[in-house]
Amino acid sequence: MSANTIAGMHREKAPDTYFSNTNQNLVDHFPDKPGRILDIGCAEGRLGEAIIAQKHPEHYTGIEVVPDVAESAKTRLHEVLTGEAEHWLPTLPDHSYDWIILADSLEHTIDPWGVMKQVNRLLKPGGQLLVSIPNVRNLGVIQDLMVGGKWTYRPFGIMDQGHLRFFTRSSILKLLTDEGFSIRQCYSNPRNRWKKLFGKFISRLLSLLILQPGAYEEFITVQWIIIAEKTR
Repeated sequence: MSANTIAGMHREKAPDTYFSNTNQNLVDHFPDKPGRILDIGCAEGRLGEAIIAQKHPEHYTGIEVVPDVAESAKTRLHEVLTGEAEHWLPTLPDHSYDWIILADSLEHTIDPWGVMKQVNRLLKPGGQLLVSIPNVRNLGVIQDLMVGGKWTYRPFGIMDQGHLRFFTRSSILKLLTDEGFSIRQCYSNPRNRWKKLFGKFISRLLSLLILQPGAYEEFITVQWIIIAEKTR
């Protein structure tokens, strides 16, 4: 598969564990029997497998762009659609899901604004959206850009070579609210090296130097986790 396709780009450079991670923190957001779930960018389906086992949804559908990864997901989820989200989303019926998941996947799409319009259409009134997304205002990215003059893509992380779009806290929240969602929770994933003493010190100092004390948390955040409700 050629690397000049989205699927090829992910398959050729991704480490072995790239498609098999599970974040229990995300699973814990779901109530028991959450209804019908759509997972956009489901990877090997490990997250969905945990949600199915622990929360017992009525039906769990995944979308995955890499064919062999999608085949693996089919052994864990109720249904898997193979291909790009932008292709599949318009084919699904209105108001057909209670929850939609975008776990580190929106930044991989060509048109995240169009994706969010489709997500709004697909959710039932009052439906819930779970988003986890890398934070490009992180101290590591700032350090490479401002000190080293580098914008270097890597096999995974914030600068993943498969990321086509980049978001800060304010830009992802604006995208969600513009597309008819009310933010219920937005918090920083606690698992990252910048929350150790050195990272905290540098981030606090930088936030004070730019006269934005509130930016401190943004500088130490690698990933934002957001729960939003469809209100429009």
